[in-house]
This record gives sequence, structure tokens and C-alpha cells, in this order.
Amino acid sequence: MVQAERRRAPKRSKHEALEETEQEDETEWIRNKERDANTPFGLVAPEMQAYFKEVNASFISFLHSEDPQAGEEEAELLLQAALNEMDGSELSLATDPTCSLVLENMLNLMKEKALRVFFDRMSGNYIKLATHRYGSHVLQSMLISAQNSIAKHHGEQSIPKRGEEELRSLPQLVEVMFRELETAMEIMLTDPFATHVLRSLVGLLTGVPISCLEDLRSKRSSKYRSKERQRAMVDFNSNHTDSSPVHVPPHFLFLTYELYEGLHSGLHAQTLYRLLPDPVAAPTLSLLLKLESGLRDGKKSMAEREDSLNARILGDLRGNKQRSDIIEAAIRDAVATHVLESTLQCTSSSTLARFYKIYISGRVAKLGGHPCANFVVSTIFRRLPAEAGLIASAISELKQAGDQLVKNQVSGVFQALLERCAKDQAHEQEAQEALFAAFRFTERSDSTLFVPVLLSMHTLKAYKHTFIEKKNASKQDSRDPYTMQGSLLLQQFAKLHPPHQDALYISLAESQELQKWCCSPTAVHVVLSALSSPSASFAQRRSLLRKILPLLVELSDDSWGSRVADAVWDAADGYTKDKIAQIAVENEKQLLSSAYGRYFVKRLRLGVYRKSYGDWKDWAKSQTPTTGTTTNALPGNVFEFLRKRRLDRHAKSTHSEADQQLENILSAIQ
Repeated sequence: MVQAERRRAPKRSKHEALEETEQEDETEWIRNKERDANTPFGLVAPEMQAYFKEVNASFISFLHSEDPQAGEEEAELLLQAALNEMDGSELSLATDPTCSLVLENMLNLMKEKALRVFFDRMSGNYIKLATHRYGSHVLQSMLISAQNSIAKHHGEQSIPKRGEEELRSLPQLVEVMFRELETAMEIMLTDPFATHVLRSLVGLLTGVPISCLEDLRSKRSSKYRSKERQRAMVDFNSNHTDSSPVHVPPHFLFLTYELYEGLHSGLHAQTLYRLLPDPVAAPTLSLLLKLESGLRDGKKSMAEREDSLNARILGDLRGNKQRSDIIEAAIRDAVATHVLESTLQCTSSSTLARFYKIYISGRVAKLGGHPCANFVVSTIFRRLPAEAGLIASAISELKQAGDQLVKNQVSGVFQALLERCAKDQAHEQEAQEALFAAFRFTERSDSTLFVPVLLSMHTLKAYKHTFIEKKNASKQDSRDPYTMQGSLLLQQFAKLHPPHQDALYISLAESQELQKWCCSPTAVHVVLSALSSPSASFAQRRSLLRKILPLLVELSDDSWGSRVADAVWDAADGYTKDKIAQIAVENEKQLLSSAYGRYFVKRLRLGVYRKSYGDWKDWAKSQTPTTGTTTNALPGNVFEFLRKRRLDRHAKSTHSEADQQLENILSAIQ
């Protein structure tokens, strides 16, 4: 067998070999650069990664143990051991994908001194951490823990004697962080990671609970953390359940003004217009607009200045009848509408009226039916001055072309209109007529169809053709006849005052589908709103209760119907409560066979009812009917309280001149 002839590869010149070596070196340099960007402080050793994973698992087991006190003691010992182990490696741990999550959990458990040490170790690297994918979340957790610690220990902090302690106080360390980040505020505004840190910093300096601020994380991060929180040992959102301000040192208000003025000087009109549709910068820009409205400028707000951020976005509206192309695009943009809403919420009533006349008047139905622009129109309706007759003109526009909103399945503008009219107790009749005209109801229309037609968000004719005729022809329609938009619209309609909301109660009381609505996750909220509406008359509520009482046992056995049963008990008077107790006693065996029914029986205290009817009757009378809480769909400005605060000139800084000079020298050396 003849061996195959072996051929040698062609020789390469030294020049080609040198070029290939240079390309490999260049590729390696790019790879190293990317690696350094992801790990600016170096990699974490595998042994340390494994150790902190075990620490996190131990924390969870300790804090979820049967003996909470013993678990807390063991957790404190483990925390101290973990802090000793990470000594000198805090920065690399903060930028590690796995260990950064452990640090976030540990930060909320740290005591004040340990937190001060951690802040001190991070000093000088805040900009790198803020712009890092994982380090930015660690910074947010640091700010949340600092806010909780400062609020908890205010008044307890004592100024150390000279030479007694070198570690700075937590407010001083926060100011050091602010001074370092101050030079990069505009960069942080548009950075996908640092923009969340900037919002958290604003919350800390102003005293607004950081956990109450919106959009603190990206959607991807929030989705991941929602899964992680199921296994997490702490939940940062549990620290503050309301948006009431917490204590901050007085000099933090100076830092807040400095932060605002620094961003105000760099954000010119063209820059703001460029940031309006930016999904990264828009949430922070909205927060800055609310902050501007809360800060004082003499007796007025900063937002009322001629050169404010608010005025730069809206432009000069005085005597100008020309519509700006930028604002026209922003009204219809999915991202820019959020910023525009914040702008209109914080502007003055006169400016809002001029904006309405230029951009909205004559196009209420057209813009109200747009998927994005309807939010802007709704915001304006809630704040539009009533004395100028603008509300009446808007209602007349909706009477003529309100069916466009129904055809587009958008009810936000009608919701805002009904909310505004119910709040002011004005134009309620006109608003009701506009709503009826939009759904093509007439005086001769069947009143029982009012609720199902509005729930379907179809006109009366379209509803009959789509649902009633096909149902009679035995044709199955896979579409759900109940829509969330229709449910929200009816909930606002229930807030009108008698007799303007009679159509709702007549339809609920006379319809044969009431039980079906009570068991629907969408339609049940309409029934709950009708039962708990503070504006409902006694006769309206009684007619609805009379219809629901025969269905009470069946409703108590359903996950959604049980909520209606609870609402019936809350809305009932003494006589009706006695009747409910009799129904429960007669059907107690059936109610006890259901988890929801057992809860309802327990709430009625049937044991006391059998033993001592007089005591039970006195207890039932003490259970006063709840009329529901009226929630404003337009959230207030969380920075509004800042207008009442005055700047303390004596608390401008916590640093002495010597400390400031020392910091300048150290920063120059670095």
C-alpha cells in the first residue's frame, strides 16, 4: 500500500507571524479591558465565594428559626465573623454577582458602628460602584440602611472628643459620599445603573423613605429580586409602610439644594428635551421635577421660577398659541408621558390652564383615546381650574365624541372626570350625561344593562350584538365580557352623589347576573365599591344588601365572593347584622366545610351569639359600618413637606475646617 504523500504547509513570512502575534495581543488586551470593567477591584477567590454562600444560608436558617431571640443572637455572632472575614475585600465583594447579594442582605442587619466602618471602606470608589451592575445595588442598600440608622439613632449621637475616635459619624460619611458623587451627577442621570443610586440619594437627603420611591430597580432586576426575596432573610420594604418623612440631620437640606442646583445648571432645555424619551433618565427626571416643586424659593416653590426645570420643559406658554413639535411628540410617547405627567402635576394652575388651551382643547376625545396621551389628559383633568369653565368645555367635547374612547377601550379620561366631579360635587349631571352618550344609552334603554355594558367597554349596540345575540344563537364567544378598564370606570362612577349614580345600583339590584359578578375577579370590585361608597344613600345600599343576602352562603364559599360577604357585614346596620347571623347559624355546617366560610363564621362570633345574645348585640352595634376610603388616583408629591422647612445657617456642614483641609489633601494625593 502506497503511503499518502505528506505535504508541508506553505512557509509564512516573519512579517505575517508578527502581525498574527500583534492581533493576539490586541485581542487579549480587549478581553482584559472587558474583564477589568466587570471586576474593577479584582476577582473574589472561590473559597471566599463559597464561604459567603454558606453565611447567607445560615442567616436565613437562623432568622427563620422557631426561637427568634436565639436566632438573632446567633445571627449577630455570624455577622461579626463575616465582617472580620471580608476585611479588606469589601470592594471586590460588592462587584461580585453572588457576593453582592449577600452584602445587600447583611447591610440591613449591621449596627451603626459596623455600617460606619463599611461606608469608610467604600469611600473614594463611589463613582465606580454607582456605575457598576452589582455595586450599584450594594450602594442602594447602603443608603437604605443609613437612612434607617440615622432615623433610629437621631438625638443619641454624641460628638467624640478630639483624639478619642477617628471614625466619622454616619451623617459625615453620607456627606463624603455626596461630595464624591456630586461631580458625576449628570453622568449618573443617564447611566442605567447609577440612575437608581441617584434617586436613592435624593430620598436619603430629603428624608423621604427610600423604599417608598418608585422605580428603584430596573424591571429585570425587580423580577429577579422578587424571586430572591422569597428566600431572603430581610425585606427592605418592610421598614416603612407609609411615605411619612423620617428624621435627617438639618444640614442634609443644604446638600439637597446643592444637588438640585448642580443638576439645574447643567440641564438646559435642549438637554431636557433629549432626556424626555430616554427610558433610563426619565424616572429620575420625574423625581427631580417633584423635588423642585417641594423646595422653597422664598414664599414660592422652585418650580414657579421662570428658569425652573418645569418651565424649561413646557416652554413659554404666555401668549404663545403655537404648539411645540417636541411637546406634541412627548404627549404621544410611552416614556416621555411619565415626565410630562410629573411636570403638569407640579406646575401652577395658571400654567396648566394655558397648556390645556394650547395642546388639549378641541382634541379631548382624540387624545383621550390615545394609548399614551390619555394619561396626560387624565392628569390635567384632575388639576384643571374649575373657575375658568374649562371642565364644562371638556365635558361638552366628550358628549359629542366620547364614543371614540369606548371604541379604543380606554376609560382613563372618564375615570379622571368622574373623580374630579365627585370630589368637587360639581358638573356631576353633565359628566353622567357624557358617559351615557359615550356608551349610546338613551332614556328608553334597559337600565339593567348599565353594569354589563360598561364592564365590557362596548357601546350598547355593540354589546347586544357581541354577547346577547350570540348567546341566544348558542355561539360560544371566547372573549371575557369583563374588562379592567370598565371595572375601574364603574368604581369611579360609584363615588358620584345621589341621584347621579342611581343607574349603578338599579343595574346591580335588578340584574340576574349579580352572583356571577360577585365571583368574578374583575367585576367583584364594582360590587365592593357600591357597598362601601361614602356617597351612597341608605336606600341605595339597602336595595343592594337585600339582593345579596340570599346569596350570602354561596358567596362565602368563594375566594372572591367571600370578600363581598365581608363587605356586606361591614356595610350592614344592627338589624341587618342580626339577620346575617341568623343565616350563618342556619347554614353553619355548610360554612364550616369551607376555608373561606370558616373565616366568615369566626368573624361573626357565633359562639357569643348563642351564649349571650345581648352581649353579641352590643358588640355588633360597636362594629360601626365602614364607608370605604377614598383614594386619590393622583399620588401627591412626596417632597411637599420640604416647603415647611427652613434652612439652618448654623448647620451648614458637619466638618470642621481642619477636617475639610485634610480631606482636600487626601483627595489630591489619591
